Amino acid sequence: MKDYLNFSGKTAIVIGGRRGLGRAMALAFAERGAKVAVVARSEDGSEIMSELTAAGQPGLYYQCDVADPEARRGLIAKIVADLGGRLDILVNNAGMQYAGNIENCPEEQWKHSEAVLLDAPYDFSRQAIPFMKAQNYGKIIMISSICAVREGGGNFAYGVMKAGLASMARCMANSLGRYNITVNAIAPGIIRTPLTISQGCFEEPRYKSIIQRYPAGRLGEPEEVAGAALFLASDMSSFVNGHLLFVDGGFSGN
Repeated sequence: MKDYLNFSGKTAIVIGGRRGLGRAMALAFAERGAKVAVVARSEDGSEIMSELTAAGQPGLYYQCDVADPEARRGLIAKIVADLGGRLDILVNNAGMQYAGNIENCPEEQWKHSEAVLLDAPYDFSRQAIPFMKAQNYGKIIMISSICAVREGGGNFAYGVMKAGLASMARCMANSLGRYNITVNAIAPGIIRTPLTISQGCFEEPRYKSIIQRYPAGRLGEPEEVAGAALFLASDMSSFVNGHLLFVDGGFSGN
């Protein structure tokens, strides 16, 4: 029987892969044999590099402010060359979030949200596509959010951009499927990450209040999003294209 979760010989780039969801996905790929390149804003990638080595596959690390078009320019080609010329998986995970609604979202926050959450995935995907077309194979995964469909007004710019990212995946899938390239998006609920911890989502009494809206009766862990990414990055999902996969403990259907 084919081992669909054996990623030996495959390469992956995880944008925003130093911590949180990106870290969990990068480690999941490495644990299953993929060679992983991590892109993040911090200059210090020593911790994730040590973790990738411990997972069984030494990785590569690239510092990049993904909001900066000049910093993004040509980066994928450089990484692919360092990976040996092949690119199988691209995960667009870089994220940030401003609180606020349409009335108190200043233009600079809107533009920065757009640069990180929409422009960067667009740019990195366009850079990656020629390599995937040349090998007639590729998996592109966008990390969207439940805010794409259930944003309550408190994260206006974030919700708009994450909805756009889900739509980007669907529209890309329509044109790239003929090249054996699939493009899908994951919509996580509230997951235990440095951001949600800093927001107090896992502290009482807020935690108890939040989980009342989650049929699972709890919030999520990064490894649960990584599991969805493994499915979408593997050949188990070869006929799944343009899909928005909710990993939210049932929140979106409640």
